[in-house]
Amino acid sequence: MDSADFARWLRDATPYIRAHRGRTFVVLLDAEVVDCPNLGDLVRDLALLHALGIRLAIVHDAPGADAADVVDAQSRDALIAATGLVRSRLEAHFSALAPLGPGGSERIVLVGANLVAAKPRGIADGVDQQFAGEPRRIATEEIGRLLDQRCIVLLPPFGYSNAGEAFVLNAATLAAETATALGADKLIVYDAMERVNDISQISPSALAGLLASDRFSGASRSRLEALLRATRGGVARGHFISWRSDGALLRELFTAEGVGTQVSEGDYRTIRPARVADIPGILELIRPLEDAGLLVRRPRNRLEAEIDRFHVAELDGIVIGCCALYPHGDAMELACLAVHPSHRSVVDGKTLGERLLSHAREVARTRGALDLFVLTTGAEDWFAARGFRPAELDALPASKRALYNYRRNSRVLIESLAMRESGAAAGAVSSEV
Repeated sequence: MDSADFARWLRDATPYIRAHRGRTFVVLLDAEVVDCPNLGDLVRDLALLHALGIRLAIVHDAPGADAADVVDAQSRDALIAATGLVRSRLEAHFSALAPLGPGGSERIVLVGANLVAAKPRGIADGVDQQFAGEPRRIATEEIGRLLDQRCIVLLPPFGYSNAGEAFVLNAATLAAETATALGADKLIVYDAMERVNDISQISPSALAGLLASDRFSGASRSRLEALLRATRGGVARGHFISWRSDGALLRELFTAEGVGTQVSEGDYRTIRPARVADIPGILELIRPLEDAGLLVRRPRNRLEAEIDRFHVAELDGIVIGCCALYPHGDAMELACLAVHPSHRSVVDGKTLGERLLSHAREVARTRGALDLFVLTTGAEDWFAARGFRPAELDALPASKRALYNYRRNSRVLIESLAMRESGAAAGAVSSEV
């Protein structure tokens, strides 16, 4: 990456850095991660999150712990020893990092303690699971205080009973329980796979459908079940990323396109009325389209004067789509429909362009409009496929006809809102007007 690419990346990452600061992330590191050759780089990525003000709780596995069903005393003690080695490796890598802060005044402190109470799994199908356990309670207040003190909390796959017995826990289950109990903003799990079915975003219900198909097995299945459990339990977003891909954590969290699979309830892209603070994001979104002649150029002062006409789609505080609505009597013009190139994929059956269109229809209806019309030089087919019909210039309201730019020679398309059946929009990839 040359200096220009780096500067561009850092500028693009800045909104994500701001959005993630002060958030709580739970990260699951399995035994494969701890043994992978790029563990040092992975630890540096985690340290960078910490340096950026993200509160981290790391659940780490031990070799063989996730496959343990029946755990006798000897196996448990062997896993305890293996867990100690894993913890030691993590502490060594974090200790090797340069101290943070001005003049190296702050070192990264890892803290682990008896923060998980456990209970025995008991008897399953007539077989005593012995020292295989399940989480009973997560010490959320204590963990919260440690995070407030700028510590990274390490949680091994063990919990302790009131009688002082240690029980082996499934690390993925522990990560899900911890994220849910803390009210974490994200649960991030590492796996050997790059993405789930090559999908960048999936809803919990869709993920449940994939898991019901028995398409996944072993540790990968356990991690996906953890993401499903956490997102259904109130964790806003889960992320499935590969430890094989260098920098996957940073690219997933600080770029628009990401590299893994995000699990979140419904469509994670919020559409709302625009505010003055959104103007830089809107300008960044529409300038390339204006330069290409696809949109009419809007000076910043005009955009500021007309900001109440705009609606934006945002992700993590970043404007990724916008549209504008202008009233003309009993009709309304849909203008400036634009979507960031990295966010044109289908999510829960709709592209972001289609969601913006549906939002515009609803706003127009609530404001009493009977018709919705667009003027376009390059998206006629897209609108026609979604219920708009070509029309002559005379079909436009007189106030819009008076402003028509004959040099652009835009096509006119109109949709009758009164005749449209609700929920009619369907399918394809978004475009810009």
